[in-house]
Amino acid sequence: MPVWWGWGLLALTALLEVYPLRDAILPPFTSKVTRTAFAALWGLEPSLGRRGSFSVLFREGRPLYRRLDSGGVLTARAGERLTARVSMLCGEEPPLPREPARVVFGGAEFEARVSQIEVVRLEELRVDVPRKFVLRFLTPTLLPVPGRGKLLRGTPMRRRYRLVPDLPLALRLLAYDLKLQGVGLVEATPFQLFRWAYRALAELDYRVRPETVLYTVRDGKPSVERGFTGYVLYELLDPLSSHAGDLARLLAFMLRFGVGKSRSIGFGHVTMEPPPRSLL
Repeated sequence: MPVWWGWGLLALTALLEVYPLRDAILPPFTSKVTRTAFAALWGLEPSLGRRGSFSVLFREGRPLYRRLDSGGVLTARAGERLTARVSMLCGEEPPLPREPARVVFGGAEFEARVSQIEVVRLEELRVDVPRKFVLRFLTPTLLPVPGRGKLLRGTPMRRRYRLVPDLPLALRLLAYDLKLQGVGLVEATPFQLFRWAYRALAELDYRVRPETVLYTVRDGKPSVERGFTGYVLYELLDPLSSHAGDLARLLAFMLRFGVGKSRSIGFGHVTMEPPPRSLL
């Protein structure tokens, strides 16, 4: 029988609208503006750890972050509409925003407001998983490989992440991360889920590329991460398994909170959609 440590928790997801009050230069990874907007709207520090997630800003559905090889800076025009997503786990009384709010980040000023809020009990969180579905990785996704850190220790090599999508690994990492936080969203162990997903999820098509993204500049040196973006068309081969329920819950969590390392600051932002006719 599952142990539902998560009972009594709520998953709150808010969609934000952010309007620059004048032409602005944005940080290279724009989730910093989202975190500042959250603090202004809710009056809370954005120190939610992995129980919260702050997306990058979006312009007409396109995520705003700077690739290392792109050059230049990110800018926003006065009055244009930018959007973002904030998700958090909270108790029985979710905090309410105060809006609109004036947001100051660096030398830029914005007005922020909440356009939509969805609150779901954690034990009811799930998404309908069709036989075939597309996952789009909109921002670089960082999937660490368990145990690899020991092999890199004592070498000049930085951490390394998977540069191709690996959904069974992503599900295992997310299930393990939630277990560490005492949030019992799934019935299976992370490794049981990994073994089942490795057999039950088949890749039918994909378009993926690795990207190096500039997160910030520290002491004049760029701080970068390398992950992948793109899409994968999956087919669920075993929809009647008891593990399929865990898949539905983890995908629902993933769509709100992201997946992989640094999902709380906007990496690993994913969407799910039915496959277009061109991929069938």
